Amino acid sequence: MFEQVFPVTGHKVASLFADDDALCFSSQDFNSVAEFQSAWDKKLSLATKVKISYEAIRAVRQEDGAREVAVAYRGLGGFPASYNFTFRQSGDEEAFFTYLQQRHFVRQYEKLSPVRATVNYAIGAVLVVALTWFCYAEALKLASGTAAPARNGKEELFNELVGTLGDKGVLAVGGLGLAYLLYKVWTRFTNPPFHQRFVPSAA
Repeated sequence: MFEQVFPVTGHKVASLFADDDALCFSSQDFNSVAEFQSAWDKKLSLATKVKISYEAIRAVRQEDGAREVAVAYRGLGGFPASYNFTFRQSGDEEAFFTYLQQRHFVRQYEKLSPVRATVNYAIGAVLVVALTWFCYAEALKLASGTAAPARNGKEELFNELVGTLGDKGVLAVGGLGLAYLLYKVWTRFTNPPFHQRFVPSAA
């Protein structure tokens, strides 16, 4: 067991504790391992808890120049899952990586393939095009007064934002987002980054 609670940033989590058999994430902040374990053992709690067993981990990855750490693991039913987080304090990630090696995870350093380096940005570009097209159509309806009335606060806020931007504003914002993503696709495809990963030992 690694006797340290790491302050992290992730989806609804604020701390990480490397237990004997799993990585344990909590939405609460703690000053000590004892505090973390006491809160973790409480069955009645509003805190978000995420537990990833070491046996389920397929790889822990971090790209060069990036702070985010990605844990790829076998989720429910054996389906692939991933959990991303970032250490808030400098030096913590290297201490964590050292601990993984002590648990017989093998450290590897490799260059990503062009496809692996760009797939997420390419998907993002497609989503931006779809979202821009939808917002553009809604902006035209709002301008002509044919848009359906908002059914809740979120739809009202969306209509107000799109109405303020107008059709040209929507295209401008969408175009900027698409240009950025296509730039990232091009630069990462022509010069894929390196990344380090930690995989379970075959032994």
